[in-house]
Amino acid sequence: MSRLIIFCKNGVETLSYFSAQMAQAFASRDYEIFWLDLNMTGLGAWKLRQMVPGKEAVLVTFNCIGLSGEEGLWELDDAGMACSSIWEQLGIRCLNILADHPMYYYKPLRHPVPGMRVYCIDRDHAAYMKRFYPQIPCGFLPLAGNCLPGEALVPGQAESLEQWIKRPYPVVFTANYVPLANIEKQLRSLEPEYRDFYFEIIHALVRHPGQDLFSCIETYLRREMPDITDEGMCSAMSTMPAVDLWVRTHFREKTVRALAEGGITVHVFGKDWEQMPCSHPQHIISCGRMIDSAGCARAMAQGKIALNTMPWFKDGAHDRIFTAMLQQAVPLTDASTYLQENFRDMDPVVYYDLEKLEELPQKAGQLLQEPEQMHALASRGKSLAQQHHLWACRADMLEADF
Repeated sequence: MSRLIIFCKNGVETLSYFSAQMAQAFASRDYEIFWLDLNMTGLGAWKLRQMVPGKEAVLVTFNCIGLSGEEGLWELDDAGMACSSIWEQLGIRCLNILADHPMYYYKPLRHPVPGMRVYCIDRDHAAYMKRFYPQIPCGFLPLAGNCLPGEALVPGQAESLEQWIKRPYPVVFTANYVPLANIEKQLRSLEPEYRDFYFEIIHALVRHPGQDLFSCIETYLRREMPDITDEGMCSAMSTMPAVDLWVRTHFREKTVRALAEGGITVHVFGKDWEQMPCSHPQHIISCGRMIDSAGCARAMAQGKIALNTMPWFKDGAHDRIFTAMLQQAVPLTDASTYLQENFRDMDPVVYYDLEKLEELPQKAGQLLQEPEQMHALASRGKSLAQQHHLWACRADMLEADF
């Protein structure tokens, strides 16, 4: 029986890029690849119905894309509610990678596609799934690094010290800027009692940023509702994304500002950084626009240090770290349990402390004064990432569950 793997395109750009690199890996192993165009799901569903019979088919998707009642992929009941998916009708297994906390996907996880398997990119997230959605098989699948286009299977060669020293960007950060006021507007529209409760949780996370998100929120929910059930807890968590976004945005802004105001020039690739208040804006060099995943990888390939702020993954990793390693830049990041199990400080990842951001400029400055040591770290990082942290490596892990 021939083997068919389905990926989605024309949705979230980063997720399509991840998928494209995995698709290259699977295609090299004689899997047939089908791309479901999210702009034409009806046509895609029709094509799938022609292709799938007689084949062993698997959907590999991210963030419940294709599994959330999309038009063309689901039949509707008399009330107009999605009730039966093409995946179930055609016997297609669904492997669903959640690149965010499961609380963002409360509705599709409450009514999962039969036979769906979930992968979380943080082990805390996987524990959350096993507690609140025990009926859904779940595993841990770390994010991976992005290669430049065409290099997913054979990443480019490492640069010599002489080449590497010529890189034009001392510190690179690939992310958009989101003004906190945009998130606060949503929170401040709530009733005062709810607004104050959310900000109490936010301030607790800011004071003690080593906490994982759920443990902190659970403490405050149980204080208010001692008898809350797990079902009630899961429902309440689905209202908390603004808390997550506020805290991660706060530390992203604070980290970049700490470097700039400490005299370290940061080249930021993403939109709206000119809106960030900073007493030394001359140290923030912005490309002035959003860039795609390939552009982010190219920017890191021109940088010596690649800054990362974790999106509150306390037992996982962000793809920026592995992308930096593949592009032979030194990752400078806050830590997580998973990262510290896999990489010692200065070998090849460099860690900073969210509670001691005043020390960050000195740490970055010392690195930049030692180019030979940085080149050695970056070269080791590239080798490790090529061996263990390509999307092709994650394809290996998924293939074991086909």
